Amino acid sequence: MATITNNRILIMEDSAALVKVLRLILEKNGFEVEDAPNGKAGLQKIDAFRPGLALVDIMMPEMDGFEATRLIRENYPEIKVVIFSAQPPQVVEKKALAAGAELFLQKPIREPVLLGIAKKFTTVEVQDHEIEEEIILPFEPDQPYTVHIKCCYFCGYDHVNVFVPRPEAFVETWQTGLFPIYKNNTGFQRWDFLRNMISVCPSCLFSSMDPSDFAINRSRPPFPYKQDAKRILSRNISTRKRMIESVTDFDTAFSNPNRNLRLTMSSFQLAEKSGNGLVMGDKEGIYAEVGFYTLMYAILRYTTNLDRIDYHSNLRESLNLFLNQLKLPSMRRQTRAKTYYFIIALHMALGESIKANEMKQKLEAFYQHQGSDDATDEERLWNERLYHIWKNGVDTEAIRDLEGLGT
Repeated sequence: MATITNNRILIMEDSAALVKVLRLILEKNGFEVEDAPNGKAGLQKIDAFRPGLALVDIMMPEMDGFEATRLIRENYPEIKVVIFSAQPPQVVEKKALAAGAELFLQKPIREPVLLGIAKKFTTVEVQDHEIEEEIILPFEPDQPYTVHIKCCYFCGYDHVNVFVPRPEAFVETWQTGLFPIYKNNTGFQRWDFLRNMISVCPSCLFSSMDPSDFAINRSRPPFPYKQDAKRILSRNISTRKRMIESVTDFDTAFSNPNRNLRLTMSSFQLAEKSGNGLVMGDKEGIYAEVGFYTLMYAILRYTTNLDRIDYHSNLRESLNLFLNQLKLPSMRRQTRAKTYYFIIALHMALGESIKANEMKQKLEAFYQHQGSDDATDEERLWNERLYHIWKNGVDTEAIRDLEGLGT
């Protein structure tokens, strides 16, 4: 026997104060946490977040904890559910267990009890042969990346090359304000990570920069998007193939870690096309991802045509996608920080300083209301970058640093 751990925990609770306390305790101890103000919103997050444990309050608006637990047990039997409430156990515990909960807890929940339950229900014993191992090809000591062999959720193609940079091999800088530049460290082969930020399935050309958008292998059942998205993307395969123009050997084209500028640009377009097929609330943060793909395509296109009008038009298209992200009813705070960063940077790049300042004030008001003590490392990183560009501006002409891409 072996143990596997899914340290994602979803909290369904309408008290923002309690959620903040629970989140702080859990994240401090290495758990990844999402929250929802009611059962209906919580169920909408499950497909994308895939928690190992759901902590569910009983008394919530729109959908109570009993109904939410019943639906989780019915549709996601692998997720453990713990129900909690201020009501005495003799009143609600029997009904909670009948709905499918593993355990009932009475509020207030003490920290040692919370952590004990979190550790217990996010660790599962499985047979050794049931453990999914990701295939990583052998690599040389000076190789700046590893190649992970994954499976496409959409068409089942089981040899998608996902290039994952080794953190010790390069330095990522955001001094330009709009896009990352990668400098190779001494002792590693030269490799431009920008060319392989997007992983592409050579069969259906589904494309993404998120490795989790590709399965570990064919036996992995959880699909990270709604089935509607899968149907839409399946219909768009021919459209994506037309976008690649003359390339016929997709296997070779998208398994080369030094692919040329045209294919690099095409991969960002493909990712945008794939992302647009998913913009239905399937995955929190998808507008931000598509906005980034659009932005990178705009920058790479400008390196070839130097058409400033076209460049600004594409920057504005990216800006609108990031603005759409803010319209989503709920999102993780690190996604919000990233979204505000790009909105402000794009306004500055387009010469719209007043709008950039308005967005900065909105972000400051958000932190005044929410507090910043429980910010994640990723969230702090985006805010540090925001502070840098606010002080130093956005360098729209730094595109010359991308000349090494070649053709």
